[in-house]
Amino acid sequence: MKRTEIIDRRFQDLLDFGNQVLSTRRPPPPNVAGDHRVDLEQSQQWSTSTGQLLRSLYGQDSEYYQQFQEGFQHPGYQSDMVRGMAVLKAAWNDHSKGYLVEVKSLIEAEIFDDFLDQAQHLLELGYYQAAAVLAGGILEDSLRKLCARKGVPVSTKPKLDQMNADLAKNGAYNILAQKRITWLADLRNKAAHGEWTEFSSADVDTMLRQVRDFVTDNLV
Repeated sequence: MKRTEIIDRRFQDLLDFGNQVLSTRRPPPPNVAGDHRVDLEQSQQWSTSTGQLLRSLYGQDSEYYQQFQEGFQHPGYQSDMVRGMAVLKAAWNDHSKGYLVEVKSLIEAEIFDDFLDQAQHLLELGYYQAAAVLAGGILEDSLRKLCARKGVPVSTKPKLDQMNADLAKNGAYNILAQKRITWLADLRNKAAHGEWTEFSSADVDTMLRQVRDFVTDNLV
């Protein structure tokens, strides 16, 4: 399933879940003035999942994520659910019409694409060792940016293997993707330490294709 299809399904699932939560609407307790209530546990679950989606897609500084955080502060209250659903519907509407393309992501992807083109050129000239070092740097920076987007904390000098493990644990990608990145990280380490006989030009060719796929799938 393509990434866009997964996002589309996630939006629809959360919209359906939000309507389900709103269907649990009930008056406030006797002798208590104020807003109608909805199921507390379900509204909290919906809020967590929706906030995570908006943050991962548009960043924590985006208008959508900020409006959602401001509008949904009291799980279990109908008015907060209504405001939260309004933000989700607005994001879904713009997303479904193709209006939302994160400029920052496009710029990052273009920069990475330029570097990968340089690495490809080095490979074609026979400098596959240098191409591997450059591709490894792109992979490391991509993981760092994905950590920031997913809210995964990193140290001042993050290790590639640690970021890979933390992202997989966070659900950013599955175990197969984690193993693929582990292989790429190992090749990158060999290149960085001058272990030229431990990998081939064909390995680097595979590396470049997989790094490009990773950037396309996760940062665009």
